[in-house]
Order: sequence, then structure tokens, then C-alpha cells
Amino acid sequence: MEGLIGMQEVTSDRGERNMTETKEDSMRDIVVSLDEIKSILKLVNHEKLEQIRNALLKEGSIKKQIYDLCDGFNTTQDIATSLQKEPEYVRSYISTLRREGLVRTVERHGKLVHEQVF
Repeated sequence: MEGLIGMQEVTSDRGERNMTETKEDSMRDIVVSLDEIKSILKLVNHEKLEQIRNALLKEGSIKKQIYDLCDGFNTTQDIATSLQKEPEYVRSYISTLRREGLVRTVERHGKLVHEQVF
């Protein structure tokens, strides 16, 4: 009886692990599908997105310079150093760019970096 109970517990653990793996696989599939949909939408709406970006980011403006440095590797401090500005100054522009949907802030390698959405 004792051995049978032990086997049931192992089976239960495996069942939970299999269910977790199945959920993770499903989530990965969903992420891949969403990325594909996003790519199609960007492709179809490329000209419209370009017009919106150009309207929001005037050539030569500090806002455009900050946007251009949001490459997925630069932190707020990196951008501030590159532009010889205070981090608070850069942070305010990044907040605006985030609200406008142009950039997002993500954690990468333990750092908060900024990347362009489109």
C-alpha cells in the first residue's frame, strides 16, 4: 500500500509537470501567433504608421534624437550621456514617447532599456 501511494504521488507530480509544460507550450504558440499578426498589421499599415511617426517626431528635435536612441539596448542613463542631458530630462521625453505608443521599456539583462515599438 505504501509503495502504491508513493507511485500515485509521482504520477501526480508528473501530471502537474505535463500540464505546466502544456500551458507553457500554449503560451509560446500564442506569443508566436500574436507576433505574426503584429508583423502583418505593420506591413499593411506601414505608410500610415510612418506618417504618424513623422508627425510625432520632427526631424532634428530632441524628442526624435531620444527616440532614435531607444534601440533596445540603451538605458535612460545611456541616452542622457549620449545627448549630454540630465537623466530626468530624458526620462520625461521617454514618458511622452511611451504614452504616444512609440517606445516601451523592458527589462533586459537586469537593466531597464527602451525600445521602439514601430
